[in-house]
Amino acid sequence: MYLASQAGQGIAPAAGSMPASVLDSLYSQIAIIDRSGQIHYVNQAWRDFGHHGLPPQHPWIGSNYLDLCHVYAGHSQHPSGQVLAQIHAVLDGHGEAFDWEYPCHSAQEKRWFMLRISVLRGHPGHFVVSHQNTTRRKQQLLAGQQALQATAQHSQAILDNMVDGVITIDARGQMESFNKAASAIFGYAPDEVLGRNVAMLMPGPHRQHHDSYLQHFQRTGEARVIGLPREVEGQRKSGQVFPMSLSVSQVDRAGEPTFIGIVRDITQRHQRDEEIRRLAFYDPLTGLPNRRLLMDRLKQAMASTVRNRQHGAVMFLDLDHFKQLNDTLGHDVGDLLLQQVAARLHACMREVDCVARLGGDEFVVLLEALSQQAHEAATQAEAIANKILYALGQPYTLRGQAHDSTPSIGIVVFAQDHASLDELLKKADVAMYQAKSAGRNTACFFDPAMQAAVLAHAELEKDLRHGLEQHEFELHYQVQMDGQGAAVGAEALVRWHSPQRGQVSPAQFIPLAEESGMILPLGQWVLETACAQLQAWAGRSATAGWTMAVNVSASQFAQADFVANVAAALQHTGADPHLLKLELTESMLVNDVEDVILKMNQLKAQGVCFSLDDFGTGYSSLSHLKRLPLDQLKIDQSFVRDILTDPSDAVIARTIVALGHSLGLAVIAEGVETADQRDFLAGLGCDAFQGYHFGRPAPAAALQAFM
Repeated sequence: MYLASQAGQGIAPAAGSMPASVLDSLYSQIAIIDRSGQIHYVNQAWRDFGHHGLPPQHPWIGSNYLDLCHVYAGHSQHPSGQVLAQIHAVLDGHGEAFDWEYPCHSAQEKRWFMLRISVLRGHPGHFVVSHQNTTRRKQQLLAGQQALQATAQHSQAILDNMVDGVITIDARGQMESFNKAASAIFGYAPDEVLGRNVAMLMPGPHRQHHDSYLQHFQRTGEARVIGLPREVEGQRKSGQVFPMSLSVSQVDRAGEPTFIGIVRDITQRHQRDEEIRRLAFYDPLTGLPNRRLLMDRLKQAMASTVRNRQHGAVMFLDLDHFKQLNDTLGHDVGDLLLQQVAARLHACMREVDCVARLGGDEFVVLLEALSQQAHEAATQAEAIANKILYALGQPYTLRGQAHDSTPSIGIVVFAQDHASLDELLKKADVAMYQAKSAGRNTACFFDPAMQAAVLAHAELEKDLRHGLEQHEFELHYQVQMDGQGAAVGAEALVRWHSPQRGQVSPAQFIPLAEESGMILPLGQWVLETACAQLQAWAGRSATAGWTMAVNVSASQFAQADFVANVAAALQHTGADPHLLKLELTESMLVNDVEDVILKMNQLKAQGVCFSLDDFGTGYSSLSHLKRLPLDQLKIDQSFVRDILTDPSDAVIARTIVALGHSLGLAVIAEGVETADQRDFLAGLGCDAFQGYHFGRPAPAAALQAFM
């Protein structure tokens, strides 16, 4: 119960009880108000303190606390409208209590108070208002905050003066701090990255790895990258990717892990390392590998020959009369020539090859992955040497002046049996001096036998080219017979009778023509000559229906103008395209079968027929075979030769005949040398035959017996 106070101070706790004296002894200013805000009681501290200039003898009892609050609301140090709304909410029963700390400064000092309004338990409709001086606690708190801020500023100053970037990251990967060095490294201001995931500083692949590391950490608590300094790639704000050194450590704050990343941009270090490597392994003038790197590559190449059983080759190259150029025009002009030579050499190389400069005008070319056969490897090396001779023999422009220069090249082909690297280079050097002695601007092999073989190969190519120019080639024809023994056509076969060499086997000059590219003019000549003979046969009743089979090489067929060339030969000679039968090989189907089908269909539309030669020995599949517009399959002579003694050959021949007929194709067998072979094939259903049993290839005039 509240009773009237004898002191005239309004309603106070019951007289003679302890509460009034207890409240008066408190340091806090306490008042009791009702729901309307009317003050019923204030303690001694409230009266002594006064409020905003009101004297201690102010009649507080009966005055309204809310009126005072509204007066105070106009003062910057006192409650705002929002705070007043919170006070009314408690008085209206919408809350148990409300607390608010506010400043109450004077000119002499700064003070802070804590206002608390709460329900007076056991007395509905009454509330306790207390104002407690919190200045000391506030000052201690502010001092602590200032100390923390000073410490943070001190720490940040240290971090900002570090050369390395320092980034702190929480367990979710979000960045919490970002020093000046990190800003300089990545190009971001701190406010652009703080609160964002650190993955934004990493390029694509590493970004995914980082996310998986975080997921693993959150799942297991294991930080896989902690304490493992390593080189990774970073990504700047500009999008540029750069190498950086990253070291991550972990600390715990309030039981939560924080990761500290130390980052250093090592772009310059990489550039220095690359420059050191370049100076150590590359020639500064030409940019080519130097002797040190060449020896390492040569060592690897020799090991490769052991593993793959392939040959390699070393070419030692020296520029002819280079000293004279240096002496007359100066070393700076000589350097220009060396740079241009290096560029031309590099352009001549395959991807697996290496060209190096030893010094002066000496260069070395290392060829790898050549043929397993020594003579073929020598031929390949010779072809590349000829390419180099041609490229380096073209005129140069030095300081605006034209200059001619040629090389001398020594070649040594090696396999797994060569003893040392130095031995190879010495042999190549010896061969180079042989090239000098031979008149310069040439290439010589160290091995006399190999050199002789290469020279013979070169002479044969020279004679072949001469033979084409001098019309030393002629066509022979091998008759083709049907099942009734009647001649139905012939196959055109090219022959070469050289005035110097005599009759040269096609097995010698056809591969060389393919290798050198001379198969193109030779093949066109064969086609036109055969069409002319076909037209001549058309003028005689006995041969008017004969067909003409002409072999076509893969390189011929691959030419973009092949269809036009065939059409031109037919038009020029007047031959009937329906009687022309082009023989293709299965090897043509290995590469671009779609191009083969397209060209065949174009020629088929003009009436030209097709036969698939050497069937069963190549790479054709049934899926390709059924798409080709063929007219005939030819059983290869390798199956015919032993058809009477080898059951496998007989089965293959029977299968080819059955397959051809099922596809609507005629079947012809080549290499028939005996009547028994012919009869056996006829028994299988073979439609036509060709071979020595009927006649050897011969000039057209010799086919009179079949007419």
